[in-house]
Amino acid sequence: MEHHLMWHWPVIGYLFLAGLGAGAIAVSGIVVLWDPAGEFRHRAELVARLGAFIGPLPVIIGTALLIFELGRPYRALNLLTSNFWFMLFNPSPMNWGSWFILLFFIFATVYALTFLPWKALLRGERGERLAARSERWRSPMAVICVPLAIAMAIYTAILLAAVPARPLWHTPVLWLLFTVSAISTGLSAIILVQRFMFRKPGAVRGAVRREDPAFRVTEYYLVSMKVILIIAELVVIGLFIMFAHMTINSSKFAVQTLLPGGEMATAFWVGVILVGLLLPAFIEGFYLLRTAVLGHEFEWPYVINVSAPIAILFGGVMLRYVIVVGGQITGPIGI
Repeated sequence: MEHHLMWHWPVIGYLFLAGLGAGAIAVSGIVVLWDPAGEFRHRAELVARLGAFIGPLPVIIGTALLIFELGRPYRALNLLTSNFWFMLFNPSPMNWGSWFILLFFIFATVYALTFLPWKALLRGERGERLAARSERWRSPMAVICVPLAIAMAIYTAILLAAVPARPLWHTPVLWLLFTVSAISTGLSAIILVQRFMFRKPGAVRGAVRREDPAFRVTEYYLVSMKVILIIAELVVIGLFIMFAHMTINSSKFAVQTLLPGGEMATAFWVGVILVGLLLPAFIEGFYLLRTAVLGHEFEWPYVINVSAPIAILFGGVMLRYVIVVGGQITGPIGI
């Protein structure tokens, strides 16, 4: 069946990339705030640094995709140059979102600058002075960036939920689903970059040697957190479907497109549930249990080491795809 879609891959790309960037910043800030003056921060500083550096770029790329999807990109300037008081008393998701994205990018960029190796970049007293300031400002910036990042992830859902004529989008569970998925994909991006950086040439039976202490100490906890996020996302997806079935409006009809027999069922159950969630959870859960129960060293084949976070990133893209397209092929509805 042919459907006329108003929103295409640029919007899907924005929802995914903005969520990924926000999730990476949130993970980085949480790591910094976990124990800013203790031993943990020094062992996990690499994770925080990678998250801070990864975060702003996907948001900028995604926002550019969204702007060009408008058809007339210069119209995006109107959202920032319009009267602030008019925006305050006549709110709209696009007006508020444009200012919010700008604030997020500014603070996320400043936060990332606190992780630069200023002593190496600027030798002498100036480099030492900037390094000391960065250390001092890192935690306060993390305090600002964590709620901003979570709000940014929520905003990607509000952009859809603000359209009441699309019953698949107009649900209070969507923001929670996109937020959990954003943190999961942001964490997966951090782990993937870290694994590429710390691949060692020496291998034993196909497993990668991890000799760097920062990598060795944080790997187990990061994967554990990722499995917990996968389980949480599966629970929220269940709530999303259950909420739609319990409503008396068109949401019950709209969610049928995701269930067996629906037009988006294959993409949803294979791309999101199987590839993006269940397979990584089972594979990573096996190695976690082997370490926790049998006391084996946490180490696995490099192909799994890389493919598991890639599968989660793929699932994040497919989740936005089925929601954006599924919402358009099941609406609009009458009032």
